[in-house]
Amino acid sequence: MIAKFLNFLYLSNFFRLAIYFLKILSIFDSKYKNNIIFFNFFKKRKKNYKKSVLKILYQPKVFIFNLNYDTEKIIKTIYNYDNLNIDNQYSDDGHSNVFQSEHNLEKHKDFIEISKNLEFDINNKLKNHLNYQLLKINKLWFVITKNLGLIKKHSHFDSDFSGVFYLKVEKSSNSENGLRLYNYLENIEIYEFSKDNQKFIKSINKNPTILFKPKINDIIIFNSFIEHSVDNKTLNNVDRISLPFDLIF
Repeated sequence: MIAKFLNFLYLSNFFRLAIYFLKILSIFDSKYKNNIIFFNFFKKRKKNYKKSVLKILYQPKVFIFNLNYDTEKIIKTIYNYDNLNIDNQYSDDGHSNVFQSEHNLEKHKDFIEISKNLEFDINNKLKNHLNYQLLKINKLWFVITKNLGLIKKHSHFDSDFSGVFYLKVEKSSNSENGLRLYNYLENIEIYEFSKDNQKFIKSINKNPTILFKPKINDIIIFNSFIEHSVDNKTLNNVDRISLPFDLIF
């Protein structure tokens, strides 16, 4: 009964009312506190969602697949970026040994083509799982991670889905290195593309955190409300380079 009522509030865009209701419930059962995080994301966005979009976003999902792009060419473009290693509004985000470019590369002349190609290929891969609703890249940037670089836990409030395209990833024996997702609802669906079967294989992960160890050319896409961080506890002299992006319907 409670789950149905919360779902009704969610599909009606009554996120603030759902939070008030959950705060009362959490007095008697602490498990409802995690649901508050979920509804708070949608409340903060201050957006009136279509019901069809809310139905897609309700179940947290992760998509993993590989794109056969010329990563060396993209990396060369990154190192030729005009404002490389110049401080910007993202320099003080609290991350460690990390450089982030401006988050508008989808409009930059040197990155427009890669942005359009990514958008096309992402929609081609995911449309069957998103009720054929198309996604648009509304933010694109690159991240260069140095020795012991760390990205603190955060989520992306300006988008529906977020993702990372991995251009350069060092081999590491450290079991703690990688992209960590925080599964506070403990019901993330993971869709990993199988080249042998030419389709996504679905699994459900109920662990509190999930660690992904990407390879070069891998793309990982997940709901933007999922908090995530990047751990790198290995000393190395090689830059790790990725191309993160945000997606909206």
